[in-house]
Amino acid sequence: MSELAEPFSMSQPAVSRHLKVLERAGLISSGSDAQRRPRKLEARPLAEATEWLETYRKYWEASFARLDSLLSELKATEKKPKRVAPKKR
Repeated sequence: MSELAEPFSMSQPAVSRHLKVLERAGLISSGSDAQRRPRKLEARPLAEATEWLETYRKYWEASFARLDSLLSELKATEKKPKRVAPKKR
């Protein structure tokens, strides 16, 4: 635990709590090796989350592309105000 906590400004109990949350979420698994408890990253849940997020990324990119197109059209058709000549007295 001290190896994990060292690069961060976190206590060992805080790192332990974070690891428990990740383990409950299925993102890591723990093993047992004498007095060590090695952790392993579980890629499947991350791949599923990435796949889910990818559909929304594609949706928002398409939406922003349509918005960009609309804004370009509006700018192209925008009428510039005509200058009014001063009245002669």
